[in-house]
Amino acid sequence: MKRIFILALSVLPAVANAQKDTWYIGLQVQPEVSFHKSQYPFVSATTHARSSFNTGFTLHGQYLATNRLFVTLGLGFIARKLNTSEGIDKPRLPAPYADYTGPFQVTRTVSSRLLQIPVGLGYNFLQTKKTTLSASLLFIPNFLINTKYGSSPVDPYPAFKKNYWQGISVNPSVGIDYALSGKIKLTGALAYSIINTVREEEYANRQPRLTHSYLQLGAGVKLKLK
Repeated sequence: MKRIFILALSVLPAVANAQKDTWYIGLQVQPEVSFHKSQYPFVSATTHARSSFNTGFTLHGQYLATNRLFVTLGLGFIARKLNTSEGIDKPRLPAPYADYTGPFQVTRTVSSRLLQIPVGLGYNFLQTKKTTLSASLLFIPNFLINTKYGSSPVDPYPAFKKNYWQGISVNPSVGIDYALSGKIKLTGALAYSIINTVREEEYANRQPRLTHSYLQLGAGVKLKLK
């Protein structure tokens, strides 16, 4: 995975220097609906579907390799909360929160803060003087900063540091750009995670994987660089 990042970071600036008039930088706010389970195995097998609303943002660069083909590379952040129940395995918790005698703890929510590095390939399939419609495929490694296990009415735990690669997302996306001027465009996109891998929850009973998917809307602005 590190080789992919190094290759992307080394190739894109070189290409941009060759044709600076085809390089854009953009910022998008990304609200999403996350789809997950009501619980992950710890006591009962009874489970139903739930969803939650979350918001993130991404700063990205875009290079037009041709009039229609483009590549993107960005850095994003999202705070993603799942309204789900899972059993906390207290002896596994880091000090001073490890507990070998206390009652069984069940979460109401699991909240994660993630850094994302989206790498994408896209195609402008319809272009007019002001409007461009596109389709793209994004490959997104996700770095987990921390996780908060929430339980109501009492929240006994802080956000535990994780600092590891949680997994990858693969998101097909459709987008639209509208030119306000020769340099500034409004930009929007709609993406869905067809693949979203996650690591096991190391502090949870039976160490489940909190598998989930999401439908994400992006809205922002991008600037053409010379």
